[in-house]
Amino acid sequence: MPLTDKITMPDTSSVYIWHIEETEAQLKEKYKQLIAQGGFEEEVENIKVLRKRKQWYASRLLSFEVIPDFKGLYYDQFGAPHLIEDDRCVSYSHSHDKVALIIHDDHEVGIDIQREDEKLRRISSKFLNEQEAERFIDSGESLDYLHVLWSVKETVFKVHKHHMPFKEIRTAESVDAQQGVMKVVANRFDGPHNHEVHFHKLNGYFVAHCCYTD
Repeated sequence: MPLTDKITMPDTSSVYIWHIEETEAQLKEKYKQLIAQGGFEEEVENIKVLRKRKQWYASRLLSFEVIPDFKGLYYDQFGAPHLIEDDRCVSYSHSHDKVALIIHDDHEVGIDIQREDEKLRRISSKFLNEQEAERFIDSGESLDYLHVLWSVKETVFKVHKHHMPFKEIRTAESVDAQQGVMKVVANRFDGPHNHEVHFHKLNGYFVAHCCYTD
């Protein structure tokens, strides 16, 4: 399972992307060698889909690789991951054979990775607001543009760790495609929150990530 990409941002957040090559048995054996104690089997066995079990193992193996003294993860009431006995902020994402992680010492972070997929067109009305839908049409219904919008919104959603409609996560009309940056406003219950989300296309996958410093 090679670490295929590492991105260090000016805001000092770090992004890591791994490619899963192992079988489930190989991933499980590697994980067992790294943890201090057992007890994880029941949690994994509750995951019925093979691909998701492999992603479970891979996300933790990646964490052992890049986070000193990694002790495991726990999840809050919103389903967001946190490091055990570690105040640093993390966010994870999985898609097929890719696992992505972003980490920052102090600020909340979010990340999304998504393999290119035509099915996003079928659900676009569920996450695009009226202005974004018009811009999507103006783009020639570009699948790349649609993926950027989805991943950017998913990233901001993870930053806040509160449920909010994706249509209330509003992307800016102008996009710096060369730099891979999109400005976003999240209309949360306590008012608007501004974000700058970075995005990339890497080997058929779209990646978006954000460090919230407000």
